Amino acid sequence: MSTYLAVFGLGFAVLTLLLGLVEPLLLRMSLISLGWPLLIVGMVIWAGRRPASLRGTFGRVVKYWIGTGVLYGIVLFVGTTWLMGEESFWIPAAAVVAAPLLIGAVKERRA
Repeated sequence: MSTYLAVFGLGFAVLTLLLGLVEPLLLRMSLISLGWPLLIVGMVIWAGRRPASLRGTFGRVVKYWIGTGVLYGIVLFVGTTWLMGEESFWIPAAAVVAAPLLIGAVKERRA
């Protein structure tokens, strides 16, 4: 589970950077529409081959997913409304979006 959370945390960071910094729009959407589904499919296949998990895993990790989801929504709203292309916003925003899942990855490694 820790690897799963870490990979998705990094994926969200890259996705956030692509959304805010890549121009033109066609290139941005092409990268996202190809890369994100590949990541999801790859991780689902990878996780399916590792069916064992610790008792209570869902209860522990759901808060990290919710945290990333909420932060991602806030970053997208603020960034796409007022700050498209601003590196000073999008680079730290990518780290903030990824943080809950990366923190979860570290905590799950210790579980």
